[in-house]
Amino acid sequence: MSCRSVILIDNFLDQTKFNTISTKVAASSAYNTTDVKDLRDDLFTETCNTVFERLKEIKLYQGHFTEAVKMYGYNQFRPANEGYGNFQGPHSDRGGWVFYIHPDWDETWEGKIKITNAVEEQYRNGIYAKPNRFIWIDPCTFHDVTTTASNTTHARVANVVFIGGNIDVDPVGTDFINISTTS
Repeated sequence: MSCRSVILIDNFLDQTKFNTISTKVAASSAYNTTDVKDLRDDLFTETCNTVFERLKEIKLYQGHFTEAVKMYGYNQFRPANEGYGNFQGPHSDRGGWVFYIHPDWDETWEGKIKITNAVEEQYRNGIYAKPNRFIWIDPCTFHDVTTTASNTTHARVANVVFIGGNIDVDPVGTDFINISTTS
């Protein structure tokens, strides 16, 4: 039995809007740090508001998002050799998104999300942290995150929000991939 539980959208934001955010990411002191940073600052608020606008455009926005983001979200800066503290292996979360907001990422730097119960092998092997990539993950989806490589030149930066719930409709007016998982 399989179900759709992940939505992947590349080029999520208009390039001009994405450039505005990613330029601020690159200017952040956390961008080149060797420490893990989970920030709820002005950039986090701006990013979430921009994501909300886009989710409304493509008909994925839900009313509880605005309040939930205040408690369950942050901009996540992860430096080289950082494994996310996920030492117990694959896990599931409340449901939410990962939106990569760094200006560039080399596939060899790892830091991929592995959808461990994906039907298709390519997603079990990992989805790399491509800039301007949005990934919605339903609560029942088992996933893991690979450690970022030692040759990473800057933090892997994602707007991460665990707001709860499923997305049971397809996005409107954008290209997307539904990733099915086994139950």
